[in-house]
Amino acid sequence: MRENFGETICQYRQNLKMTQEDFAYRLGVTPQAVSRWERGNGLPDLSLLKGICNILHVSADTLLGIRDNSVTENNNVQMEREIRYNLFAEPVVVEFGEALIPCVLEGMKTDYLNRKRNQLAQKYGVLLPVIRFRDNLDLGKNAYRILSYDHVLYEACSKLCESESDTAAPFHEIIDSAAEECRKNYSRILNKQIVKIMVDSLKEHYPGIADGLVPEKISYLRLTDHLKNMLNQGKPIRDLIHILEEMERGL
Repeated sequence: MRENFGETICQYRQNLKMTQEDFAYRLGVTPQAVSRWERGNGLPDLSLLKGICNILHVSADTLLGIRDNSVTENNNVQMEREIRYNLFAEPVVVEFGEALIPCVLEGMKTDYLNRKRNQLAQKYGVLLPVIRFRDNLDLGKNAYRILSYDHVLYEACSKLCESESDTAAPFHEIIDSAAEECRKNYSRILNKQIVKIMVDSLKEHYPGIADGLVPEKISYLRLTDHLKNMLNQGKPIRDLIHILEEMERGL
């Protein structure tokens, strides 16, 4: 076990281009200790296991050789994460051309997206899910598009990128477009995970409303379908308290 354990640590550390010294410093041990583990001459203390997993982005099962759910032959951590990301269509994705890359990178350092997310929550009860941003060199240099579960909701070419030196302006344009499309297409975007977050927030502030009701009597799937039906009928869903009370009366 020592040899396999040490080989796994070494492989994942090298995949992250991390030296033994870097890894040891982050874990709080000596480089000599890391060297001994990787050579199969010893094992770390059990209390270090969680830290090792967090630093190397590896599960304890894989580290201990209990089961192997790797999707690459060489345990390339970065490629595994990219492959797993691409296994399924995501609720909201923003793709952008080459010229918009610096604008998005700078914009992500600000809180503009979260402020827009808060506005949607306050006005419509819409929880904008985490957006995945990715460059797409097949698009025009100034082009961007918003997708939901691989369905294109909106496409445009940012003129701000050409006419203004302020790199924040194109990012604001993209986020404003994404927020508006999500609002208009929320019945498509809404899923059980988003609904669970909404219910958990409600339980935190008004525990008597949803405790023992969701998911015990009303499943997340049933509640999701009900909210989608309301959205398709043009009805607001922000008043989740009374929505749940009405659903409980119908049980």
